[in-house]
Amino acid sequence: MNRIVVTVVLMFASAAASAQTPYAGMQTRPIKALSEQQVADLGAGRGMGLALAAELNGYPGPSHVLELADKLDLSPDQRAGVQRLFDSMKAEAVPIGTKLVEQEADLG
Repeated sequence: MNRIVVTVVLMFASAAASAQTPYAGMQTRPIKALSEQQVADLGAGRGMGLALAAELNGYPGPSHVLELADKLDLSPDQRAGVQRLFDSMKAEAVPIGTKLVEQEADLG
């Protein structure tokens, strides 16, 4: 009986050890916590997708408002105002994103 229990336990342990985690392979990336796409997005001021909750609740960010400006029938003044918001947001996001990437790289 004990031999059967030990065999079953060893089988489960072996299966668990060989199972892939959702993070498999990430340890070999230059910046482990960020994909190449995330690094590029942060460096370009595109962010990390944190606007998802707002957008799912009907609050699009300025870039999406600009993309939909024709469908939204924005006036020239509205477009200009949204463009200013977008430019301001991007001017802040690029240095923050760059710093975040640098700090993640330092963590090694």
